[in-house]
Amino acid sequence: MNQRLAGALAAVTLAGATVAAFAQAGAPLENLRCEYLVNPLGIDVEKPRLSWVIASRTRGRTQSAYHILVASTEENLQKNRGDLWDSGKVDSTQFTQMVYGGRPLVSGMRCHWKVRYWDEASRVSSWSNPAMWSVGLLHDSDWHSAWIGAGRPADVAEGTPLPFPWLRKTFTLRRKPREATAYVNALGYYELYINGKKVDDHVLSPAVSDYSKRTIYVTHDVTNYLVEGTNCVALWLGRGWYVRGHPGVSHDGPIVRAQIDVSLSGGTTDRIGTGTTWKVRSSPITPVGTGKAFGDYGGEHYDARLELENWNSDGLNDSDWAQAAAFNPPRAIAAAQMVQPNRIVQDIEPVGITEDPPGDYLIDMGRNFVGWFELRLPPGTVGDRNVRLEYADTKPSGNRFMTFNQRDEYVTRAGAGQIIRSRFNYHGFQFVHITGLQQQPSLTDIKGYLIRTDYRPASNFESSSDLLNRIYRTAAWTYQNLTIGGYVVDCPTRERLGYGGDAGTSIETAMFNFDTSALYTKWAANWRDAQAPNGDLPYTAPAYPEQGGGGPMWSGFTVTLPWHLYLQYGDRRILDTSYANIQKWLSFLETKTAEGILEPYVSYGITPPLWNFLGDWVTPRRNQAGSRDPQAAKFINNCHYLYQLQIAGKIAKVLGRKEDQALYGNKAAALARALHQRFFDAGKRVYVNGEQAYQAFPLLLHMVPPEFREAVIKNLEEAILVRNEGHVDSGMHGTYFLLKELMQADRNDLIYTVTSKTDYPSWGNMLQQGATTFWESWTGGSHIHDTLISIGSWFIQGIGGIRIDEESPGFSHFFIQPAIVGDLTFARTRYESVRGTIESNWRRESGKLYVDVTVPAGTTATVYIPSSTAKSSGIRPTGVENGKTVFVIKSGQYQFVSELTH
Repeated sequence: MNQRLAGALAAVTLAGATVAAFAQAGAPLENLRCEYLVNPLGIDVEKPRLSWVIASRTRGRTQSAYHILVASTEENLQKNRGDLWDSGKVDSTQFTQMVYGGRPLVSGMRCHWKVRYWDEASRVSSWSNPAMWSVGLLHDSDWHSAWIGAGRPADVAEGTPLPFPWLRKTFTLRRKPREATAYVNALGYYELYINGKKVDDHVLSPAVSDYSKRTIYVTHDVTNYLVEGTNCVALWLGRGWYVRGHPGVSHDGPIVRAQIDVSLSGGTTDRIGTGTTWKVRSSPITPVGTGKAFGDYGGEHYDARLELENWNSDGLNDSDWAQAAAFNPPRAIAAAQMVQPNRIVQDIEPVGITEDPPGDYLIDMGRNFVGWFELRLPPGTVGDRNVRLEYADTKPSGNRFMTFNQRDEYVTRAGAGQIIRSRFNYHGFQFVHITGLQQQPSLTDIKGYLIRTDYRPASNFESSSDLLNRIYRTAAWTYQNLTIGGYVVDCPTRERLGYGGDAGTSIETAMFNFDTSALYTKWAANWRDAQAPNGDLPYTAPAYPEQGGGGPMWSGFTVTLPWHLYLQYGDRRILDTSYANIQKWLSFLETKTAEGILEPYVSYGITPPLWNFLGDWVTPRRNQAGSRDPQAAKFINNCHYLYQLQIAGKIAKVLGRKEDQALYGNKAAALARALHQRFFDAGKRVYVNGEQAYQAFPLLLHMVPPEFREAVIKNLEEAILVRNEGHVDSGMHGTYFLLKELMQADRNDLIYTVTSKTDYPSWGNMLQQGATTFWESWTGGSHIHDTLISIGSWFIQGIGGIRIDEESPGFSHFFIQPAIVGDLTFARTRYESVRGTIESNWRRESGKLYVDVTVPAGTTATVYIPSSTAKSSGIRPTGVENGKTVFVIKSGQYQFVSELTH
């Protein structure tokens, strides 16, 4: 904390009545997390980090010390016996990223923990409710199972999609287990059943990875599913990313290794592992389509005539099943899935059915979403009918139905109880075209399911503008539809690839609207895996041969991703873990420079070359062609290179690497000078072509020399208000950096101007045309896309004014600088930070401005009220800056009041 802030905090005077009203330190501790997760099973971090939140809104409430107990059993924890770790009383104000310091963790261990704290008056709280984590399989030697699946029949050509297999094994337990844990390491998707019951609510599991570098295993507590006597464990495998041509794929169908470690009373153990004694049979599902980007993710062919009752139960006679085949996939890291699983998080109800032509039905789900479509067939359904479903994110126009080859097929059996629904694939859609039905379905027979990584919402925004509210909700909704599998895709329909360029512009929308800490931590590992020995990086991670275009603004996500995790969550470890990859990447980029400036190059074997070194993607005037304007592309890519160098210097500073800090600082300064000299038109006072992004980005990077800064700012304002009549003229990257610069410069009035438009190009224009998720470009393209949702963070950071302090990451100190813009009469903003709830609510009423602020316990904030005469009960301002009254406050709730001047 800087001296000025410390001095200001010391000067804060709390009213006597407020001091007297301090609650006892019994404020509950909540939101206990281990590695960002709630009670995670099977983690593979040997020194996990623990966090908690102090649930108090009392002014000045903070933590002066903590005490953590970690026990091997719930009984020990209840008796306050920390046999794994008893931290004792530790004097510290920190309550996030607290590193476990107890006995070494071993595979399969269960750890039960709780914490208490002492407040600012040295009053001790009660213990928190208990939490837990368990340890996964930390070493290869802990795996006692073989890779199995269905063998390819001799008469089936290699490369032919095989039906998804059912696998099963019956076994006997001498008595009911005291504890039982299943570990499933699937290449592809899987569902795990024990005695006929699915053991979890996960879908499309596990998370996505590059199978040549990293496979993912999931841990399940199956204690209550096993019984004394005969048991059956069964697995249903699906294709997922396990597709010929993808790295690490050596077979035509999904494969798996799994084991169940069982502890019985009396200290005895048992283990059931996959092997060739398992039985295998084809399930009713065969994949449809190639399962690859840009071609055909397809769907599933389900033949209901092949259903087998109790296929996963012990009562089934499986003597006619084949023996499972053994496989030897390429060696790779077996990593625990330390991100929330995919789950169904919301039901979607249909809004309409039309028949055209007779016998064909178009279902309108009312909004775009990603997940599953479900149709219940009537009890009188006859057998052998071929039903076909096609999915699209736009309504058919004439004979044009943009499905991106999303489709499913279903062959009926006779009788009741039939449900058409995907199992190991998903679709992005609003409209479903169905042929082959026996009769028209009713709306009550149809349902949709939104599926995504199950992170929790972290914000709420509401204002007096219905348009802004809709833009906020649509941006947040769009993001949710891009996050199946622990990474962020560009679109869920055509590509499903984790582009660093797209995600680099939506990451603040993500982090200010959802708790995506675990998701981005997991995805950072995929980016580290993707790096080539020479330091080069692909444009997507996990890296696949079918990836599309990009450039250093895409690959540079390996620099910006760890930095944002650090800023948002105070995660220093991710900087340590990623630093070597950042160094290698920036060293690689340096080999692509000439006279200090980055030149176009072909990366990672991407062909054709025109898809490399792209510029500002999907600008409204030039769309895709504009991204290949040579001068503009070279300038914005070099600006991003400078951005990466500046961030690398900041990371080096945090890590205490002074030489590297100086190195990256010098390189950044030299590049800034070279770019200004090469691309600045001194006569016109603009960079490149004068478009908004090419003025905003240099301003953000402090590339503009002081003598030209005012002129460039003026030209940027003119580019928005005059040349584009209050609209943006930027694309994916340009819009993100335009918004960042305008927020940093406190020009939220200009952002309000462009977001208030409803004619082209604008977010409002998309909404007027019926958009329920934002599009790939201002004109359309894919209608569920990641390119233009960077606006989603502005509502929290801009209008609400909740801003990060880079010197105090993880919101230990932060800024609140609300933007009272346009004709808004109120705005209410809430953000659930890693340290607790932050609120910034304001309203204009009877000639006065009221700003209500909530600061979480254990944190501080600097508040800027847009008036030189603002007041608040019980505290004094520390000064006035740029016409704003400044208050430095501790935790608690405050109201600020000032006279409106306009």
